[in-house]
Amino acid sequence: MLNLVCDFASVMTTVGRYLLAFVILMFMVLIHETGHYTAGKLLGFKINEFAVGMGPKILSKTKKNGEVVSLRALPLGGFCAFEGENDDGTDNPAAFNKQKPWKRLIVLFCGAFFNFVSAILIAVIAFACYGDNVAKIQYVYDYAPTENQQLKQGDIIFKVDGKRVFVLDEIGRYMDSSKEMTFEVLRPFTDEQGNTAYQNVKLNGITKQSYTTTTLCKVVGEYTSADGEVKLAVGDTIYKLNGVALGKAGAFNALYPQLKDSCTLTVICADGKMRDFDVDSDLFRSNQLVVQENAYSGIGMTIQYEAYKFGFGESLLRTVPYCGEVGLLVLRTLGGLITGAVGVESVGGPITTITMTSEIVGTGFANILRLIVLISVNLAVFNLLPVPALDGCQMIFVLIEWIARKPVNRKVQSYINGIGLIVLIGLMILIDILKL
Repeated sequence: MLNLVCDFASVMTTVGRYLLAFVILMFMVLIHETGHYTAGKLLGFKINEFAVGMGPKILSKTKKNGEVVSLRALPLGGFCAFEGENDDGTDNPAAFNKQKPWKRLIVLFCGAFFNFVSAILIAVIAFACYGDNVAKIQYVYDYAPTENQQLKQGDIIFKVDGKRVFVLDEIGRYMDSSKEMTFEVLRPFTDEQGNTAYQNVKLNGITKQSYTTTTLCKVVGEYTSADGEVKLAVGDTIYKLNGVALGKAGAFNALYPQLKDSCTLTVICADGKMRDFDVDSDLFRSNQLVVQENAYSGIGMTIQYEAYKFGFGESLLRTVPYCGEVGLLVLRTLGGLITGAVGVESVGGPITTITMTSEIVGTGFANILRLIVLISVNLAVFNLLPVPALDGCQMIFVLIEWIARKPVNRKVQSYINGIGLIVLIGLMILIDILKL
């Protein structure tokens, strides 16, 4: 009976997460359509319906001015229907296509604009209340040059060459290998009350160089660390061999002939912690332990990610560039899909989005806020792309009309948008199928 109750509770928790995920996504869509609606009302457009969801109506109310506000059955979007949006067959001067091009551009742009503004506002709340994820230095390797040794364990990388660092995808893109860099770090210290505080420290002359890591690619048998906590595993990085750091190509092979009896491996394990392992050197000769070298370019350090709570002022200053970085990440991802640099597994359709959202919902309110920021900026950028059925494509049509002083045939626009919508939905479904 107890198992049945636990199973039921687990199912209800999962259902609740998925429902909350739908609510979050619909809230983002609602903000987007509110942007179109607000701009349309302010600029004198005739609006026929404001709908949340798609498909048949569940609830609807007609306002005194004739506008219909409706809730529809399918929680897959929404729309703001303007009078005369798809044709020129109306004489109403407040109809969409009767309005001046600059007004239509503003209305089309404001959906994405509202998403971006909402992302900024929610980011302020998230950063001020829960902090932002930052890059904290875990280890600075012995083989890094003296200038790089200015960095210390526990430092938070705050700025690189004056630019705030955000750990959205890859911190290495902030670093330039062609010149010396200036790092600003938040360095921990203990104040008079014994509490940990941080001070801003500027470090000059940091360089990005080429190094080599030595990684275990084969482990036969079980070898426990000196602290007894973990076992040696494939993928672990050997940082030192008998106390000598392995940072250059061929370093392991240079020491290998000198190994006698037992040797000490200082290893960076899967959990990111550094541990010592005492093993028989013959394990390498008998190929029970096999290593491979991998070249990389960097500072000569490892970092870990954790939340750091900035003051309200700094939180406010971080929000706009942070949201800008999210937008650039979306564009880089889309560009990578076109060039093949990014695989399909890195993106997802509606099912993947709902699933991912439901998983993050269960990790706490701080991550929910950060997710809303990501989704909001994603919607803003995506809708401004010049892709049929999206606002960006509609804006292209309006711009052509403004320049040529003649609209693109409305039927042609409808065909392009209709076909584009079908292709877009098909691609999203295909992406989800390929990820199964």
